[in-house]
Amino acid sequence: MSKSLGNSPDPLDLIEKYGADGLRFGIVSIAPQGQDIRFQEDRIESGKNFCNKLWNACRFRQMSGEAGDNSTLEAIISRLDPARFDADDHAILDRLFSATREVGRCFYAYEFSAAAQTLYGFFWSDFCDWYVEVSKSKLLDPVTKPNCLAIQDLVLRQTLLLLHPFIPFITEELWHLLGYAGPELAEPGAGGRFIEDVRLENASQIAATSLLHGLTLDRAAVAEVEKLKEFVAQARALKAEHNLASRRDVTFFVIAGDAEWKVVAANLTSLKRMAAAAEIGRRTEVDGAPAVVTPLGTLYLDLASTVDLGAEKMRLAKELEQITKHIAGTEARLSNPAFASKAPPAVLEGARKQLAEQQAKRVELARLLQALG
Repeated sequence: MSKSLGNSPDPLDLIEKYGADGLRFGIVSIAPQGQDIRFQEDRIESGKNFCNKLWNACRFRQMSGEAGDNSTLEAIISRLDPARFDADDHAILDRLFSATREVGRCFYAYEFSAAAQTLYGFFWSDFCDWYVEVSKSKLLDPVTKPNCLAIQDLVLRQTLLLLHPFIPFITEELWHLLGYAGPELAEPGAGGRFIEDVRLENASQIAATSLLHGLTLDRAAVAEVEKLKEFVAQARALKAEHNLASRRDVTFFVIAGDAEWKVVAANLTSLKRMAAAAEIGRRTEVDGAPAVVTPLGTLYLDLASTVDLGAEKMRLAKELEQITKHIAGTEARLSNPAFASKAPPAVLEGARKQLAEQQAKRVELARLLQALG
């Protein structure tokens, strides 16, 4: 863009079209530190879409139930009931803490684009696409509803605080609509009449306050939810590859060990809803069906009669070739004396674990390819 060439967009026109907050968020998200950028109006539109997503998520919270005491962080955390937490509750708070730490690091390093992208990914994917969806059944149960609403209030409060430097107008409005401002006559700093008057707690401070109220995160539950997310992502991708992304009447089969199937069976209802599937069943053997390897077993799409076997063979062969290259790279890195002698033990252990997972996936892909003939 060059002002002298007359090809610079008028900011007032962009504000009229996308809103001031949408423009701010869009510009920041495409402006890495110290680099020139090519202006892309579609990225400004993504800023507008994000603001709409934020507004709609907060409206959903309002419509889901009465607001409790949201005047302070401690007031919200005191409403949490650790006994009512399930794996998804632990996972969303873990992701909230991770996002808060990463945004704090980005602010400290002046990496504002990375901070905006972190918040975008957390709020859109982890909160809206996953937690809000799996929460819908809990909101129908009077026993689990209060705790679920308190978790949503905690996540939304911290998200608004983190987003405020980027999109100040919508966050200020939502801060009041959701009751975070506290009493109307509150003095600045005493509950925070305005969002800018409130101190932004870091992840350690939130965790410490939670611990005082008896809440500690279950790391096993967090890891389990990550596997479930990957399972759903692979199921959606498998449907999309066969032009069935919008179909909700498909059936999946799973070949899995007892431990993996136990996780799938315990979350079967939410998995079917999230993957838009009519049925997910366990099998000991499946022939002639397209498949993918997931952390919870091999997932098959039961559409053998409509699948192009030639195309499926090509897809599996390409994936097998890619995983073989990854294995070669990982083996080379581990066999390099310079890397093995200097890398921290945790990094070495992570690389060895990654290699084992890649090798297991290669074996399974080879088996699938052979099964198709």
